[in-house]
Amino acid sequence: MTPLQRSVLEAVATVPHGEVRTYGQIAAQIGHPRACRFVGTTLARNPFPILIPCHRIIRADGSIGRFFGGTDLKNRMLLLEKRKVVPP
Repeated sequence: MTPLQRSVLEAVATVPHGEVRTYGQIAAQIGHPRACRFVGTTLARNPFPILIPCHRIIRADGSIGRFFGGTDLKNRMLLLEKRKVVPP
Protein backbone atom coordinates (compact mmCIF):
# COMPACT_ATOMS: atom_id res chain seq x y z
CA MET A 1 0.00 0.00 0.00
CA THR A 2 1.35 3.40 -0.95
CA PRO A 3 1.40 6.36 1.44
CA LEU A 4 -1.25 8.06 -0.70
CA GLN A 5 -3.53 5.02 -0.53
CA ARG A 6 -3.03 4.93 3.22
CA SER A 7 -4.02 8.61 3.43
CA VAL A 8 -7.27 7.83 1.57
CA LEU A 9 -8.15 5.06 4.02
CA GLU A 10 -7.26 7.25 7.00
CA ALA A 11 -9.45 10.08 5.68
CA VAL A 12 -12.39 7.74 5.08
CA ALA A 13 -12.00 6.35 8.60
CA THR A 14 -12.81 9.84 9.96
CA VAL A 15 -16.25 10.01 8.31
CA PRO A 16 -18.72 9.78 11.20
CA HIS A 17 -21.48 7.19 11.48
CA GLY A 18 -24.59 8.50 9.73
CA GLU A 19 -22.72 10.92 7.46
CA VAL A 20 -21.40 10.68 3.92
CA ARG A 21 -18.64 12.34 1.92
CA THR A 22 -17.99 12.46 -1.80
CA TYR A 23 -14.97 10.98 -3.54
CA GLY A 24 -13.99 14.59 -4.32
CA GLN A 25 -14.20 15.66 -0.69
CA ILE A 26 -11.89 12.82 0.31
CA ALA A 27 -9.51 13.71 -2.53
CA ALA A 28 -9.42 17.33 -1.34
CA GLN A 29 -8.96 16.23 2.28
CA ILE A 30 -5.79 14.33 1.36
CA GLY A 31 -4.45 17.30 -0.61
CA HIS A 32 -5.16 15.98 -4.12
CA PRO A 33 -8.49 17.56 -5.13
CA ARG A 34 -8.44 16.11 -8.65
CA ALA A 35 -7.79 12.52 -7.51
CA CYS A 36 -11.44 11.41 -7.26
CA ARG A 37 -10.87 8.29 -9.36
CA PHE A 38 -7.81 7.39 -7.32
CA VAL A 39 -9.95 7.58 -4.19
CA GLY A 40 -12.54 5.30 -5.80
CA THR A 41 -9.93 2.81 -6.94
CA THR A 42 -8.34 2.76 -3.51
CA LEU A 43 -11.69 2.15 -1.84
CA ALA A 44 -12.51 -0.63 -4.29
CA ARG A 45 -9.45 -2.39 -2.89
CA ASN A 46 -10.20 -1.54 0.74
CA PRO A 47 -8.66 -4.40 2.74
CA PHE A 48 -10.67 -3.53 5.88
CA PRO A 49 -14.27 -2.70 4.83
CA ILE A 50 -15.57 -3.21 8.37
CA LEU A 51 -13.01 -0.82 9.86
CA ILE A 52 -12.76 1.63 6.95
CA PRO A 53 -16.36 2.64 6.14
CA CYS A 54 -16.05 2.97 2.36
CA HIS A 55 -19.83 2.68 2.08
CA ARG A 56 -20.03 6.26 3.39
CA ILE A 57 -18.39 7.64 0.26
CA ILE A 58 -20.73 8.65 -2.57
CA ARG A 59 -20.55 10.38 -5.94
CA ALA A 60 -20.66 14.15 -6.30
CA ASP A 61 -24.13 13.95 -7.84
CA GLY A 62 -25.42 12.22 -4.70
CA SER A 63 -25.74 8.79 -6.27
CA ILE A 64 -24.49 5.77 -4.37
CA GLY A 65 -21.63 4.63 -6.58
CA ARG A 66 -20.15 1.16 -6.52
CA PHE A 67 -19.63 -1.07 -3.52
CA PHE A 68 -18.10 -4.53 -3.12
CA GLY A 69 -21.35 -5.87 -1.66
CA GLY A 70 -23.50 -4.23 -4.33
CA THR A 71 -25.33 -0.93 -4.44
CA ASP A 72 -28.42 -2.31 -2.69
CA LEU A 73 -26.35 -3.29 0.34
CA LYS A 74 -24.55 0.07 0.34
CA ASN A 75 -27.87 1.90 0.25
CA ARG A 76 -29.31 -0.23 3.09
CA MET A 77 -26.21 0.37 5.22
CA LEU A 78 -26.44 4.13 4.70
CA LEU A 79 -30.15 4.13 5.54
CA LEU A 80 -29.55 2.10 8.71
CA GLU A 81 -26.83 4.49 9.84
CA LYS A 82 -28.90 7.56 9.00
CA ARG A 83 -31.79 6.22 11.06
CA LYS A 84 -29.45 5.06 13.81
CA VAL A 85 -31.02 1.60 13.54
CA VAL A 86 -29.02 -1.42 14.60
CA PRO A 87 -29.91 -4.58 12.69
CA PRO A 88 -30.90 -7.61 14.80
